[in-house]
Amino acid sequence: MPDPDPQPSGDNALLVIKMISGLEKEFELTTSEVQDFIDWYNGRADGRGKETYMFDKDFNKGPFTARKDYVVFSKIQSFEVMEYTK
Repeated sequence: MPDPDPQPSGDNALLVIKMISGLEKEFELTTSEVQDFIDWYNGRADGRGKETYMFDKDFNKGPFTARKDYVVFSKIQSFEVMEYTK
């Protein structure tokens, strides 16, 4: 039987979130960041926490001091975690 609460085992992961609109969002994250997202998702599924999750994008900032991507829980269809070690 699969583990109902798997723990990431790689150093990094590509998180792919499929939205109900069909849009896919990809985030390259550390294991800790993936676990934070999974904890938020599970908490929100139980009715706890904020409706949105913020990803801090530290790449391709251009002239901006910060880039943030907010994902709305109710708009998520599914997500996939692909772990790897650099």
